[in-house]
Amino acid sequence: MHLPRYFIVGARPVKFIATDDGGLDVVAFDWVSGRFVRAMQYLARCSQGDGEVDEVSQAEFEALVARETAAVRARGG
Repeated sequence: MHLPRYFIVGARPVKFIATDDGGLDVVAFDWVSGRFVRAMQYLARCSQGDGEVDEVSQAEFEALVARETAAVRARGG
């Protein structure tokens, strides 16, 4: 699998990233902190395209993350 991969699940940015040992990790945007946190629960959902899952380009992903990060900061997060 080519990594990283970028997804929007509902409205949440989720990405698959390579670990230092060559494995896979899944992280999702946290609406409170504005950071990415480990979220393995999205692995199957994104891999199977279950529900509201869209794989997007890095540019689309980064644009959404920038907007969401600005919203978190505006709320004082």
